[in-house]
Amino acid sequence: MSEAVGTNKGGLLLGLVIGGAVGAITSLLLAPKAGSELREDLSNTYRTFNDKTSQLASAVGQKTQDIISTVSDKTQDIASVVSEKTQEAASAVSEKTKDIANTVSHQASEAVDKAKESKQLVAESLQAVKSNYQNNQH
Repeated sequence: MSEAVGTNKGGLLLGLVIGGAVGAITSLLLAPKAGSELREDLSNTYRTFNDKTSQLASAVGQKTQDIISTVSDKTQDIASVVSEKTQEAASAVSEKTKDIANTVSHQASEAVDKAKESKQLVAESLQAVKSNYQNNQH
């Protein structure tokens, strides 16, 4: 339904412009004036219509440039923010990675120390069992 309304508005505007132009030309052609006056009126009407069209084109061009400038500025702002946030995230990930690496390294070192202690205890226990076995053999 809204599509039909939008299409009708565009058609209505186009019809008004064309109708106005046809009406103006018809009134000039049917007016009881001399040929030179009629040509002058037609020329003036053409110049007015041409000037207004040029002004409208200029205004549309300026608005387009303004929009392009605004979009460009906003895009640069967004790119800057995204870049900044990406760098912050990369820095945070790097810090967390370093923390995890340090924790893993510390835990691995502790595990190695405990393994050495366990090896020493097992060796001492084996030595004690061996000595005890030899003492019981004699």
